[in-house]
Amino acid sequence: MKIKQGNYRNPGTGAVEYAREFVEGKSMLESLPTITSLMKGELHDVGNKRIKRCDYCGYHYNDQTRPNNSKTCSKECKIARDTLNRKMKQADKALLNPKKTKKQEYYLDWLEYPFWINEYEMLKHTWKHEPSYGLSKVEQIAAAKQRTERIGGRRKPKYCTPMDKRGEKAHRVRVKFAKSDRNPSEVKTYRMDPDEITSYLVSKYGEKHLQSARRKAIEHRRS
Repeated sequence: MKIKQGNYRNPGTGAVEYAREFVEGKSMLESLPTITSLMKGELHDVGNKRIKRCDYCGYHYNDQTRPNNSKTCSKECKIARDTLNRKMKQADKALLNPKKTKKQEYYLDWLEYPFWINEYEMLKHTWKHEPSYGLSKVEQIAAAKQRTERIGGRRKPKYCTPMDKRGEKAHRVRVKFAKSDRNPSEVKTYRMDPDEITSYLVSKYGEKHLQSARRKAIEHRRS
């Protein structure tokens, strides 16, 4: 499969490496005329048989193979070309020898009064489109329709957020405290140094578990 000149795809790896030889060290604006001349085939030596045009992407590249028999500039272009050729062959085969469906094969729909020539295929086709339900299933469907009509359709009703007297969002959480004559006790605070905290955690969870938790905390802080 040959790509017509001017019908280019994204360049392959080999084409990019070949173009880099001409635009190395140049800016984008300085490289545009060079790339245009390179795409037209005006920069390479015509007598150099190793400079070829890729069969898939259409860009020039330098053939690095020993027998000088490659058709594409890179492995990616070769895989894409083979895939495209395979798809084209499959499309041509499907066009010349189309595979008929069961309905096309056993249902004569071009007649004035179409009919099936195979009863088994007719039953299979009608079963897919006209399944029969049991009595309980029909009742469930009818009940679902009635529920949908009562709530005004399938769309869920909009929820209105309740507001308090100050115009702020009212919370639904209500806390009810038990009545008691007791006065609150004095709040006591305790301070522990790092060694005491470490000994407490080791005694409660173990040294191995404490080291694992510290390692996870350090990894989490670094991430």
